[in-house]
Amino acid sequence: MTTSTTATAAGLLLGGQLHNSTSSDLARAREVIDRVVALGGNAVTATVSWHLVEPEEGVYDFSGVDPLVDMARERGLALTLLWFGAYKNAASTYAPRWVRADASRFPRAELGASSAGPGVFSRPGTPVLSVFSPELRAADRRAFEALTEHLASTGAAQADGGPLVMLQVENETGLLGAGRDHSAVANVAWAAQVPTTLTDWLAAHPDARGTAARLWREHGSRSAGTWAELFGEDAWAEETFMAAGFAAYCGELAAAGAERLDVTYYANAWLGPQPGQDLPGQYPSGGPVGGQVDVWRALAPALAFLGPDVYVDDVKTALAPYVRGDNALVVPESRLAVGNLFWAVGSGAVAFNVFGVDDVRTDGQLAAAYRLLGGAGEIIRAAQREGRVRPVLLESGESTVVELGGLRWTLRGSMDVLKAMFLDAGVAVRTEAAEAPSESVGDALVASPADTRAMAVLVDLGGDELLAVGQGLMFEVEGADGSLVEIDDAWEGAYVDGAWVAGRNLNGDERLNLLPPDSLGAVRLRVLRRG
Repeated sequence: MTTSTTATAAGLLLGGQLHNSTSSDLARAREVIDRVVALGGNAVTATVSWHLVEPEEGVYDFSGVDPLVDMARERGLALTLLWFGAYKNAASTYAPRWVRADASRFPRAELGASSAGPGVFSRPGTPVLSVFSPELRAADRRAFEALTEHLASTGAAQADGGPLVMLQVENETGLLGAGRDHSAVANVAWAAQVPTTLTDWLAAHPDARGTAARLWREHGSRSAGTWAELFGEDAWAEETFMAAGFAAYCGELAAAGAERLDVTYYANAWLGPQPGQDLPGQYPSGGPVGGQVDVWRALAPALAFLGPDVYVDDVKTALAPYVRGDNALVVPESRLAVGNLFWAVGSGAVAFNVFGVDDVRTDGQLAAAYRLLGGAGEIIRAAQREGRVRPVLLESGESTVVELGGLRWTLRGSMDVLKAMFLDAGVAVRTEAAEAPSESVGDALVASPADTRAMAVLVDLGGDELLAVGQGLMFEVEGADGSLVEIDDAWEGAYVDGAWVAGRNLNGDERLNLLPPDSLGAVRLRVLRRG
């Protein structure tokens, strides 16, 4: 698979990921998949668990997999399946009992003298298998091969007329509690020679700025040596070592799957460093985090892309390391924050999933966003491919300047501008956004209010025309060369199945709120160049 194939056949994929355990209850899964349809999404992501697929070694049970494919097919949804194999959230709770019970054949990871200390997510007694175990990799690969062979035989892949477009290999890999695994099998790997595949990649990419590239140059850019010799012995060197282990492991599974099933294979990342998780081991050491993307690209070429799971507040910083020429931008999981969606799509994301779609209101802000962006999906995808799309996401009081289509747009939050204009003028104009309603249902584990930030996806339509989808923005424009221009015309509306359906022609007072302050909308702006 190449990154160019990702999601192109289905256009812009906007969907939801079921909670981890939902897929094991098919009646409940059916209800949640119907919720995705009600949201206006066109994609769904569901779990396949190793311990349920292979409860006894060599005995496979796909009775919980086929109905998920059928449900997606019946509802016209693109399907992504998550392989929860040996690793899920840096633990091995989805490995079968026969694997976890045999510590001699499948050794556990050991923390040794921890360089990170126990983090808030470290749970005593949680099984963590060593990624350096050849027996584990072989067993996990055989199960993954059996799964992909079965899916191919049933025509599940989109290439065969089915709904399946992607397979995630493992989930949020890495080691919690230490920079590296100190088990006997890991110590042997630590003392071994660094794979020439990695050093050759680093030598061929002198502009690389990831952790491995930095350490490698600091230690002399040598082509041969042990991990300590080529990268050092601090926590970042240990993370690089773990990244190589997990990348090789996941890459081997992806390559084996690709021989059997024609879909896109990828891996996702529990992000780090992040607030409260500053060192490898406080977040999973060795996962495909931003600093280790280079290692994963070098050692796991069968993975079409690496995707960030966004649960941090700063979506802009989270996505930045994944916006690169050798990596399609996809957000496999995000907390329920619509601003994350707008920033991702405007940055070029071809797919976006909100996590825990079971808990999302079907009449809220996310539903409105999916309908507006989904209706314009093909227009947005074409603009992404041609570099004609930009994101906007503003905190209170912020502004930004976006250059697009030979024009320079200054964008401010409309409530900020109205407050400055009318606060002391005695004019009865509302200068505060309405209170944000909840985006989640009443029994959701985590309550999620609607996102009140000013946001937009901007698309250059050509001919000095701009499409803006979002909320709460005021627009000012000039030529990119400083020439005088003005907004000539503005139509609110929406794309329905790719066709623009116009509403009001906005002029006069409505020019102060071209995108509504309290709800999402779309507007097409035409510019007049003066002189």
